[in-house]
Amino acid sequence: MIDDLRSQLKAVEEWGEVLPIRQEVDPRFELPAISKKLEADKALLFEKVKGYRMPVLVGMDNSRSRISRVLRVDDFNLTLRYLEAIRHPLPPKVVQDGPVKEVKITKDINLPEHLPVVTHYEKDGGPFITAGVVIAEDPAHNIRNLSYHRLQVMGKDEIGIFIQPRHLWELYTEKEKEGEPLEVAVAIGLDASIRLAAATSGSLIPLGFDELSIAGALRQKAVEIVRCETVQVMVPAKAEIIIEGEILPGLRKPQGPLADFTGTYGEAWEGPVLRVKAITHRKEAIYQDLLPFTPEHHLLLAVPHEPVVYQAVKTSVPGTKAVHITPSSSGKFHAIISIRKEHEGDGKNAILAGLNSSRDIKLVVVVDEDVDPFNLREVEWAVATRFQADRDLVVIPAARGNELDPSCPQPGLTAKMGIDATNLLGRSERFEKVRIPEMENIRIQDYLGP
Repeated sequence: MIDDLRSQLKAVEEWGEVLPIRQEVDPRFELPAISKKLEADKALLFEKVKGYRMPVLVGMDNSRSRISRVLRVDDFNLTLRYLEAIRHPLPPKVVQDGPVKEVKITKDINLPEHLPVVTHYEKDGGPFITAGVVIAEDPAHNIRNLSYHRLQVMGKDEIGIFIQPRHLWELYTEKEKEGEPLEVAVAIGLDASIRLAAATSGSLIPLGFDELSIAGALRQKAVEIVRCETVQVMVPAKAEIIIEGEILPGLRKPQGPLADFTGTYGEAWEGPVLRVKAITHRKEAIYQDLLPFTPEHHLLLAVPHEPVVYQAVKTSVPGTKAVHITPSSSGKFHAIISIRKEHEGDGKNAILAGLNSSRDIKLVVVVDEDVDPFNLREVEWAVATRFQADRDLVVIPAARGNELDPSCPQPGLTAKMGIDATNLLGRSERFEKVRIPEMENIRIQDYLGP
């Protein structure tokens, strides 16, 4: 059972998908440079980080097939497992103690001294905690809110935080109106189920939904949670590291810039400040980092959004089989939708539903169920052999899009496009894929032995 980062690391090591880096590396630029060169390969465990005793793990979830394997499903069923987890969440389990309490630092807090926080790209404003999940209690619903934010280490006990106007912003501004800080914790070193759940968004996840319950259902085991030392926040008991603190009211400081998921730099901003009150961690803790603009980053954006798009498209086209938001489109902009076509027009309906399901998606390609939507070679083949631009192209100008898309003529305004690469029902025999009988039963290893 994979229920924390260590059990996931052990499993991935057994699969031969962890590469140890034993030479000492600098967390400023050198570590991320190596990570970038190997971004689509094995997970990297940097055993010697200059100035620190704590190792750094990067790229644990940089492969869709690895994420699926961790959750004991295949690529096709990952979205359905996710949708099932949203529909039937498994609430977390409260425990009195946990491994994350093994080491407690409540005095002389010095983040740059305690944690090997990485400086990733040339023009980043400084070191950023990129794999930290911010946890806040939602007293109105008696649950927790989990989310990702830009977290810039700005001093010994100070973290700059960028908060978009979503759930955490609502919790923070309610406290700020009363002149009070919002107590939070930052969890670092988590298994794939919690990391994915923290990135879940969209119409299926309203305020008042505990993302830890999604994580429990994804892994099919409740997440154990324990109370922090200095703030009234419940956190995963098996996290590697917890940073406890409070987001101060009425205070904003210059922060950034930071490399975005698009591979471009965002602008500097003024944001709230998180004052650190304590750090707890496991013995021999592992610091987990996420290099922005890599497959791992894009998968953590794409996979949690697929069930939202799937549900929206299936409502319009019941024969919807799968949705794949491609990591190479920055994990947000392109979706491939597989359908069982029953009527002419199903392809275009799927396009419209897919584009309408999310402001971020600006290209939808619809394929038949005989095309693997997770195999881009097959998708391109379908476009090449089943698509005609004058018949199957849909273009929607001046639609709402993502403000961080650098191609937009003005922020948040984008053109959207759909490609219907499904076959014509009246000529289905013309589009039949060639096949070799019994090929699926052939085991290549049987023919390569002595």
